[in-house]
Amino acid sequence: MFNSGFCSITKVCGFIPSFVYPPNIIPPLWFLGYFPMKTAFTIWIWLHLIATGFVLWGANILLESHSRAFRTICSISVAFLYGFVFDLQVGNVATFIAVLLLWMFIYARNDRDIIAGLFLGIALFKPTLVILFLPYFLIKRRFQLVFISIVTVTVLAVIGLAVTGNSLTGFIQDATRGFPLWLNDPSNNAYISMSRLDLRVMGPRFFPDSPFVAKLFSDLIVLVLVGLVCWYFYKKQSRNAWSKKVDLSEMVLISTLSIAINYSQPTSSVMLAPAVVFLLNDLCFQIKNCAFSRQRMSVWLLGVGCVMVQTAVIHGGLLVFLGKRWNWKGGELPYLFKVTIFSLPSYAILGLTLSVLVLAITSLRQKQVPEFDLQN
Repeated sequence: MFNSGFCSITKVCGFIPSFVYPPNIIPPLWFLGYFPMKTAFTIWIWLHLIATGFVLWGANILLESHSRAFRTICSISVAFLYGFVFDLQVGNVATFIAVLLLWMFIYARNDRDIIAGLFLGIALFKPTLVILFLPYFLIKRRFQLVFISIVTVTVLAVIGLAVTGNSLTGFIQDATRGFPLWLNDPSNNAYISMSRLDLRVMGPRFFPDSPFVAKLFSDLIVLVLVGLVCWYFYKKQSRNAWSKKVDLSEMVLISTLSIAINYSQPTSSVMLAPAVVFLLNDLCFQIKNCAFSRQRMSVWLLGVGCVMVQTAVIHGGLLVFLGKRWNWKGGELPYLFKVTIFSLPSYAILGLTLSVLVLAITSLRQKQVPEFDLQN
């Protein structure tokens, strides 16, 4: 029914593979079922536009500069992320995840753990993008926030199962059968897909004829990246006496890891909104402290370039335009292009994570120098 309705309304026709969301997504979306499809379609579009507005508002709250120019640049850069545009086209829920996580961080930064926990619990209806925030807040010893989020997601899941007449075992069986079918679809298959952002596609693209080597290569990249981020968290927490304070750089790293290590499509780039704010805040910090260096600015420009790859202009325009020249669903995409230009979104996620990691480490050192001199 959805396939035929989607085709008649948007004129985008084709097979949409089955997928299974967790039952906690039912309560927030249940009200749409009481409207005719066209009305629900219109409501869904307006909800996406409102959610995008809240993302821009939250990004400006996190922006440290009060300059109108910086705020304009921030708003335009966030709005141009391809995830927001593509999410609006396909009706995904990723934009709402971006809103919930962004405002969850704002409230957590102000020690409003109950509201932050509620937002995090609701956002868990798309667990691949959210699940890493639970161990992060456990490391930060924000136990109340984690407890509230677990209670929230549990209550929503119970309500979702009850109103649909389903059971937990039935859902698990559906998910077990449905997820492999979803991943084997050409749009999602790691060996064929042109649109996936995560690093799990790197091995299959470089070694399409050797599944074992492909999996080993992807796992190695993911393990190294996770190890570097964990090392940074440990070093920072040990220096700060295991502080409960949350930092924007930490949220950006968790967001990029959430995209990098799990299955991620273009809609997931909405998670990069905090990264835009972080890069602008870092530039403001360097301007105020007159601590520019050629090496550090090169890393900053790398981060900016990686964000630009995820914009609607490059990812949504250039890559999609070039991809239409081949029958990529039939596996006809040339190997050279598969590991170069069409892997740019995955390379950008890896590069952005590493650049934010380097900038966060150097900023931490620079902030400690004035405090040391003042004490002496």
